[in-house]
Amino acid sequence: MNSLTYFQQFMPKKVVEENTNLSVWSYTRVSTKDQYDKNASVERQQEANKEYANLYKFHITEHFGGNHESEKSDWTRKEFSRLITKVETCRKKPFAIMVYMVSRFSRSGGSAIGLVNYLVEDLGVHLIETSSGISTVTERGKAAIYEELFQAFKENMVKKEWVIPSMIASLKEGNWMGKAPLGYKHYGRKVRDESRFAFKQRIEINEDGELLREAWQWKASGHFSDAQILSKLAARGLELTPQKISATWRMPFYAGILINSLLDEPVKGNWEPIVSEEDFIKVQNLLDGVHPGNHAGYTHNKMVEQRPLTRLLKCDGCKRYLVGYRNKKKNKDYYHCLHCAGVSLNAVTAAQRERKQGAHELFIDFLQKFQLPHGIAPLIKIQLTKLFKHYNNGQGRNDENLKTQCATLEDKIKKLKIRHGMGEIERETYELAHAHLSNQMQIINAEMNKQAPQLSNLEKLISQSLKKLENLSTIWASSDLEGKRIVHRILFPDGIYYNKEKREYLTTEVNSFLHLTNCLSVEYRGSKNANFQDNAENSRLVARTRIELVSKV
Repeated sequence: MNSLTYFQQFMPKKVVEENTNLSVWSYTRVSTKDQYDKNASVERQQEANKEYANLYKFHITEHFGGNHESEKSDWTRKEFSRLITKVETCRKKPFAIMVYMVSRFSRSGGSAIGLVNYLVEDLGVHLIETSSGISTVTERGKAAIYEELFQAFKENMVKKEWVIPSMIASLKEGNWMGKAPLGYKHYGRKVRDESRFAFKQRIEINEDGELLREAWQWKASGHFSDAQILSKLAARGLELTPQKISATWRMPFYAGILINSLLDEPVKGNWEPIVSEEDFIKVQNLLDGVHPGNHAGYTHNKMVEQRPLTRLLKCDGCKRYLVGYRNKKKNKDYYHCLHCAGVSLNAVTAAQRERKQGAHELFIDFLQKFQLPHGIAPLIKIQLTKLFKHYNNGQGRNDENLKTQCATLEDKIKKLKIRHGMGEIERETYELAHAHLSNQMQIINAEMNKQAPQLSNLEKLISQSLKKLENLSTIWASSDLEGKRIVHRILFPDGIYYNKEKREYLTTEVNSFLHLTNCLSVEYRGSKNANFQDNAENSRLVARTRIELVSKV
C-alpha cells in the first residue's frame, strides 16, 4: 500500500457549494433614439439574454433599460440608476445582472470597474456578458470583464477625439445639430423622412414658421400677452402649450443664431431667421422687465389698480420711470422719481389742493388734447382713406406679380418631384434643382412679407378708430388696469414725461395714427375750407410711414 494513500483520510474535505439562486436580472440599452427606432438593437439584446438564461436554467425576474440612454455619465441614465439602487436595497438579490455586451453596462472606465467590483465583492451580484459567456463568477472571468470595461472606455475616448472636432467645425460653419425647432423643415443626411434627404443641410421655414413669425411680431409689440398670442395662433390652426411658447421666446435659433455648448461664442446659422435680432432682443427685454430709460435696473412695485400710470410716467429730468407707491399712514398713492429731488405728485387730486391736479387727472386732460372733436370724423375718414390709397398705390399690382411668381415656382417644384419619383432624373440633380427653386421661393416670400398689409376692411377699421378717438379720455377712465395698459402701449410706446416746473406731460413718440388724426383735426379747425379735402398729394402732414390703427384700444 502506498504510504501516502493512508494519509488521504486526513485531507480536508472540499465542500462544493451548489448555486441555488437562479434569479437573474436583464439590462439592455442603446445610446441614441435613432438607434432605438431603426436597428432593433434593444430587441436583439433582450432575445440574447433570454436564450442565455434558458440555456443555463436561469430565471429572468426583472428587466431594466429597454430604451435609449446617453453614455455621458452612468448616473444620468435613469434606468441604470434604478437598476443599481434596487440591487442595493432589495432583500433577495439576484445571482447576476445580464448584459448583451459589457459596453452596454458602462463606458466610464475606472468608475465602471469599481462599481462591478462593489457588486461582486460587497453585494454578491455577478455580471454576465451573454454574447460571449464571460462572467465574474471566476477570477479569470472577472479579469476579462474588467479588461472589456476599460477597453470600452478607451473606444469611447478615441471616438470623442475624432468626432468632437468635426462636430465643432460643422457648428462653426453654421450647421445645426439635432432636430430643427418648431416652424422649420430640416433637410440633410441624417433625417428620418427619406423625402428630406439632402447631401447638404438645408433648414427651411414651414407653415407653422410663418405663423410663428407673426407671433414674434405680436410679442415684440408689447401689446399682447402669451395667452392672447396662443389664442390667435390656435385660431390660425397652430395649437401650443404655454410652456412651449414661453420656451420659444428664449431660443436664439429663431433669430438665426446658433448656440451650442461645444462653441466658445455664438455663430450665425445657415437658415432664414423668423425674427430679426433687434426684435429678439426687444422680446428678451420685455421678458426680463427691462425697459428703455430704466438704466438703473430698479425693480418697480407690482402695478395695482390705484396706480395705473406705473411703467408709463417718466421724469423729464433724468428720463427714468417714476415709481408708484402707497403711503399707508395717509392712505394715498403717489408717483415719485428716485433720482431727482422734488419730482413727486399725487395719483389723484387731493380735495384740499384742487389747484394741483393729480397724475390721473393730468393724464385725462393730456388725452383730451388728442381727442377728436365730434362732427368732423366723416371728413377725417375721407382724408385718411385718400392718404392710405395714395401711399399704397401700385402695391396691389406688385402683390399679384409676386403671387404669380410664387405659383409658377410651386408648379415647377411639383413637376420636379414627379420627375424624380418617376425616375427620370437622378437624386443629386433633383437636390440641386430643388435647392435652387426653394431659394427663389424664399426670396419672393421675404419680399411679400415686406409689403404693407392689404386692408379689405379699411373703412370699417378707420371708422372704429375714429369713434374711439372721440371718446378717448372716457375709454381710459372706464377701463380696468389691463385696458389702461393697452391704451398706454398703443398710443405712447415710449411713455410720457412729467415736467415738474410746468406741471404738464410731454411725449417724444406718439402712435402714428393718433398723430395724423390730431394734425388733420388741427388743420380742419384752423382752415375750415374746401382745401381740406384736396388730393393727398398736396398734403404736407404725412410722412411715408406705417400707420397703426387704434381700433384695439
